[in-house]
Amino acid sequence: MSVIKCMPGWHGERSDGGLRATRMTPLSDYQLLNGCLDEIVASDEGELWLLCDAQTRLAERVATAERLRGRTGPGRAAGPG
Repeated sequence: MSVIKCMPGWHGERSDGGLRATRMTPLSDYQLLNGCLDEIVASDEGELWLLCDAQTRLAERVATAERLRGRTGPGRAAGPG
């Protein structure tokens, strides 16, 4: 395997099976339960970059939802009103 340049926050490697990127920081249980991945496999660098970007943005938004969930608590509405 050889290391490849990847998005910030990700470590990329090239292998016989394609490209693989892993997050450099751990995800929360909430992020994992809501679709965030800690590893991505792609066939080329463009696809890998795009998937890493999408997962980075998703993790940021899910982390925001997690913070909001903690503020609203059970039984309290999170929306306006």
